[in-house]
Parts: sequence; structure tokens; C-alpha cells
Amino acid sequence: MTGGMTTSMGDTGRVTFRKKALASLGVTAGMFLLPAAYMMLESYGPSSRIVYYGYLFPQNAENYPLAGILGAWLGARSCRLFSRQTHFSITRLAAGCVIGGFLGFTAVAVATLAALQLTTTQTTVFVGVIYIGFVIVPVVGAWLGGIVLFKPTAPAAGHGRYPWLQPSAAILLIVWLLLPQFRAFPKDGTVAEREAWALSHVPQYASLTRVVAKIPIVAENVGPIVAIAPTGGDDHIAAGDMDGVGFNFTLDVVGEKGHGVFRVLCTIDGDMVFEWQTGTWMFNGQTTEIATVPNLIHRGP
Repeated sequence: MTGGMTTSMGDTGRVTFRKKALASLGVTAGMFLLPAAYMMLESYGPSSRIVYYGYLFPQNAENYPLAGILGAWLGARSCRLFSRQTHFSITRLAAGCVIGGFLGFTAVAVATLAALQLTTTQTTVFVGVIYIGFVIVPVVGAWLGGIVLFKPTAPAAGHGRYPWLQPSAAILLIVWLLLPQFRAFPKDGTVAEREAWALSHVPQYASLTRVVAKIPIVAENVGPIVAIAPTGGDDHIAAGDMDGVGFNFTLDVVGEKGHGVFRVLCTIDGDMVFEWQTGTWMFNGQTTEIATVPNLIHRGP
């Protein structure tokens, strides 16, 4: 009889661990898949047409942790929805996965810094192991963290005191994450609309337009400038650095006498052109390379 009781308790323990592991796996999947989906949306969605990279942090970098937290919460809610016989604390499970993932990421970062100090040889295998570690270890850490903090609860008598609070917070967070897509560059807009958007959203864009407007052949071909806007069919990149803002833009240049297209790769700080790597002016089917501009400090390769 004692043996039968032991077997029964062992089976219960295994079932309990299995439920913990599956629930934590679902939360971990949500915590990493939602930021991945957000990254794909940022890379290929409406807001990808013009991207600005800040000097120290990528654009909207703070949104990735928010997406991870939202994904963990959605994963926990989904697990409890599809496992009605198992009741557990959603907050503890989601928090366990978030904490475990953070500790795993920190451990890989510390180990990577230590390895870089011990060796100066960075082979392809070495770099590959680092990248794999930054993917696998946080995932395993999140899964284990969810298992550790998993807490079974009694079935709730009702829906709690504030049943609307968590769903409302989730909806607000989703709106926050999607907001850049609704404010995206109007690629199908008029030249004036595209110019106005760039002036409002891209740092030092006005400086770039002044530099282009002062190029002699541009002024000669199109006359007094009416508008200079990013083209609607191309991708554009701006990035802040110690020397100002680097631009990789293709511009519609509209003047009183005509319209041309200017492709530029340069770094600008105010009205000073810190580096001019390339400039190409296209007007009436002819292409002209622009090797230099006024106020140029350094000519790139």
C-alpha cells in the first residue's frame, strides 16, 4: 500500500512539472516571438521607408523590452485559457520568464566580455558561438525562470476586483507599439507632404536640403527650389554620430524650372558638411556625379 501511495505521488509530481514546463514554454515563446514579429514589422512595415538610428541606441529600442513583456503576458493568458483545469498566477509565471531571460542575457554578456579580454583572435566559430549563446541561453533562462516561479492557485470565484485592468494595459501597449506604423512616412503623398514629414521627423533634414539647394548644377537645372523631399519609392537611412547626422537618401528636387532626383551619401552637422562620400544628380535623363559641395570639411572615398 505504501508503494502504491509513493507511485501515485510520483506521478502527480511528474504531471505537475510537466504542466509547469509546458506553461513556461508557452510564455517563453510569446516573450521572444512577439519582439521578433515587432522587429519584422519595423524592418518591412510602413515605418521602414525612412529609418533614423540614434547615436547611442537604435530607433525605438525601448519598444523591444515592452514587446517582450507583452508577449510574456499574452503567452501566460493563452496557456491558462487552453488549460482550464490548471489554475496558476499569470503575473508570477510571466515575471519568472522575464527575470530568467534577463539573467540569461546578462550571463552571456558577462561571459562574452570576459572571453574578449582573454583573446584577441575572433574566428568565425568564436563569433558564431557568441551569437548562438545570445539566442539559446536567454530562452533557456526564461523557460527555467517560469518553472521556478510557477505557482498553482485555487480556481477564482469571480473575475477579480479589476478585471479590465490587465487587458486595458495590454491594449495600450499594443497601440504604443503600433503607433510608429500609423505615423509612418507618406510614401504616396505629394512632394510637399513628404517634405513636411521629413522636416518634422528626421534630425537635420533641413540642413541636408540647404546643402543640396546650394549645388550649382542643381540650381542651374531646376531654378529656385520649391521643395526637396525623400522619394516615395526608395528606402532612406539617417544615423546620428559624433560628427552630426549621416544621410543615405534619394531626394525629389522640385524647382520652378523642372524636377530632378538627387542621391546622396554624406554626414552633415548644421550647415557644415563633415563628410561627402557620394552625390549623384539626375536631370532630363542625364546623370552627373557631384564630387564636392560648399562648406565641405572632408571628402570621403
